Amino acid sequence: MSKKIFAGFIITLIFASFAFAADLDKVVARVNSQDITEREVLLFLQPFGQQAIMLYQTPQGRKMVLDDVISLRLFAIEGEKAKLDETKEFKDALESTRRAMLAQSAMREILKDVKVDDSEAKKFYDENKQSFMQPERVHARHILISGDADELAQKIISDLKAGASFDVLAREYSQDPGSKTNGGDLGEFPRGVMVADFEKAAFALEKPGDISEPVKSQFGIHIIKLEEKIPESPAPFEQVKDRIMQELREKKTQELLKSRSEELEKVYKVERF
Repeated sequence: MSKKIFAGFIITLIFASFAFAADLDKVVARVNSQDITEREVLLFLQPFGQQAIMLYQTPQGRKMVLDDVISLRLFAIEGEKAKLDETKEFKDALESTRRAMLAQSAMREILKDVKVDDSEAKKFYDENKQSFMQPERVHARHILISGDADELAQKIISDLKAGASFDVLAREYSQDPGSKTNGGDLGEFPRGVMVADFEKAAFALEKPGDISEPVKSQFGIHIIKLEEKIPESPAPFEQVKDRIMQELREKKTQELLKSRSEELEKVYKVERF
């Protein structure tokens, strides 16, 4: 089986075990005395991906999805009335769907015990830390003042050199609404995020507590304080653990399905033309 087909089956299996499992037989609508259940809605949503399932969990999305499923049931009733289910094309399509559902059920049974624990994820992390590297970053604060403010910028720097609190001056003078109330704190950021002149000045600072000369940008004049310089390093394990576990789970799934498929080819006669 190709990787693309495996991926399709994996997605199907993920959706089949989604949160709807709580009550798949719940009747959500009725058309011409025929029940429509949560199970049928889930099957309808599968090809559209996780976003469609999340949409169904909202009141507006639920109505939209149910309207579509009800429309399909109405057309199905009309098709049955016209005896379209007796045509060769319909019977062939039905048989193809039956085989696909049997295959999915068989694979679900094979994969029911696939698990990844924290120790496996940690081992993978320790052996592949280069894959989780974070670039060099700085943690900085700034005071932003706009307009013709060179004199004010120099006054602020003089006050800072005299021992004034950067936090207090940022709250008093900064015109950046996003960081003003946090004492000018911008958090951590790598290269390529801030405007060029600001970035150059921030990364040029060497020691925690260092303060830049006034830096001009299209936003105004910045005075930057370095809180911490963080060298390139791996992301913490806890930050990437869920992603690793998901990747390992998918890898195990693909390997197990491939292995089982190869075994089955030895059991059943396969001819390729």
